[in-house]
Amino acid sequence: MAVIAGDGGLPVEIAKRLTGQGNAPVVFTMRGDEETFRGIADPLVRFRYPSLSRLLREIRRRGVESVIMAGHIPKKLIYVPALLDPLFLKLMAKSARDDHSLLAAVVAAFENEGISVLPYRDILPELLAPEGQLGHRPPTREETRDLEYGASVLSVTLPCSFGQALVVAERAVVAVEALEGTDAMIERAGSLVHGGVLVKMMRVDQDSRYDLPTVGPETLENMACAGLTCLAVEARRTLILEVDAVLASARRHDISIWGLPCQAVI
Repeated sequence: MAVIAGDGGLPVEIAKRLTGQGNAPVVFTMRGDEETFRGIADPLVRFRYPSLSRLLREIRRRGVESVIMAGHIPKKLIYVPALLDPLFLKLMAKSARDDHSLLAAVVAAFENEGISVLPYRDILPELLAPEGQLGHRPPTREETRDLEYGASVLSVTLPCSFGQALVVAERAVVAVEALEGTDAMIERAGSLVHGGVLVKMMRVDQDSRYDLPTVGPETLENMACAGLTCLAVEARRTLILEVDAVLASARRHDISIWGLPCQAVI
C-alpha cells in the first residue's frame, strides 16, 4: 500500500495508523519535511515536481497495489506547465480544471493501471465530525442563522467545484474559498470584517475516497485571529484532526463548533 501525501497532518496520521496496523506504507510526497514520516514510511519517495509518469513507474516498481491520496497539493501548480510532466498535461487537456474533474482524472489514471484508490475515512472513523454540538457551547441564534445561510449558499456553489468553505457574517457572504485554500480565505475574511461563521462542506457527489474536508487546531487559531466565532462542518464527511487540541482552542477562544447534517448518502 502507498500513501500519496500532500501537505497537512492528515497523510501523517494515516501513515501512522497503517504502520500501527503492521502495514507500513510507501509514502510518495513533494513535502520537504521528510523527518515527519520517519518510522512510519517504508520507504519515503520524494518528488521535486508533480510527475504522474514517474509516480506510476515507482508504484509499479515497488509492487504497490493500492494507494490512498490525502493532504493538500497546491492547485496553483497547474498554472506552471513547465513543472508538470507530459502525462499530467495530457490529462489536463482532456479534463476541466475544477478540483472534482482533475482528481477524478488522476484516479482514473491509477485505476487504468490496475491500482486501487482506497478511502481513508475507514482508517480514521473516530475523527469524522458528529452531528450537532461538538465544542463547549452551541451556536448563538445569530451564529445559527449565519451557518444555515452559509450551508444554503454552499449547496448551490459546491457543484461548481471552486471551494469547500465560506465565511458568513450577518447573512452576507464575506469570502468564498477558491484557489488560495481555507486558511488564506479565513485571513482574507478577517481583513474585511470582524466576526462571522466559517462553514465547510463537501459537494454531494464528491468521491469520498479522497478530498474530505479537514480541520485542525490551526484552523481554530486562524479563526480566532480573524475574529470568527463559529465553525460549522458537515457531519460524517469532515475530519477533525487532533480533536483534543481543537476543542481546547475552541474553548480558549470561545468558538462554537457545530456538525451540520450530512448532505450525501454514504
